[in-house]
Amino acid sequence: MPGIRTERDGAIGTLIIDNPTRRNAMTADMYTAVPAAAAELVADPDIRVIILRGAGDEAFGAGSDISEFPTRRLGDQAEAYDNAEHGAWEALAAIPLPVLAAIHGPCMGGGIAMALHCDVRIAAEGATFSVPPARLGLAYPQDALGRLIELVGPAQAKLLLYSARVFGTDEALSMGLVQAVTPMAELDAYVEKLAMQISRLAPITHRATKLSVDAFADEGLAASAASARRDCYASADFREGVQAFLDKRHATFEGH
Repeated sequence: MPGIRTERDGAIGTLIIDNPTRRNAMTADMYTAVPAAAAELVADPDIRVIILRGAGDEAFGAGSDISEFPTRRLGDQAEAYDNAEHGAWEALAAIPLPVLAAIHGPCMGGGIAMALHCDVRIAAEGATFSVPPARLGLAYPQDALGRLIELVGPAQAKLLLYSARVFGTDEALSMGLVQAVTPMAELDAYVEKLAMQISRLAPITHRATKLSVDAFADEGLAASAASARRDCYASADFREGVQAFLDKRHATFEGH
């Protein structure tokens, strides 16, 4: 049954796009399930980093399940479908923890939109990408488009949308769509090692960093980012970090 699954392993939570028989295409119900799944992981006080990945070995996400479009995305159903899609992306973007996308195989359309709403994207060699709404006569949603423009720039975003072409990891890395590329056999280990490294550092700093960086694209976050930065200086984690440096030991951060 297609769905969104969650897993926990110590400080790392995982959101899994689970529809492998259709290369992890996102159904409307799967989009609807993302906010609750994300909230479930965020509510766990032990989790400090979240990884988004596709189930199985074939694909991260082949996009939205186009077989649903005649019944779920045309006519009276279109608005509900779009709301579910946007709700999933907004839920990913609103996660107050670092979110890493581990990408293998196809990452297309709705799949690439899911990855765009993560903080960092790591791709396996052989992964492929496309932004293909022009093949269907769709307009790419504004929030996903904004994320794409932030990463690759306006002209490159237009080229990807105009051409709807498929491209590989070398181009994705050079244009800034992904931040690292690793052999497929090493993807899980690479992402988990990065997640563990992040999880050992100060969560209060990560919250301030995420809000401050995102505030450049969303002026509405500016006040929250400023408050988060002030919280850092008043925190026990800041005092612990300074003392650990002076004591020449690793700091133990509690997130407050």
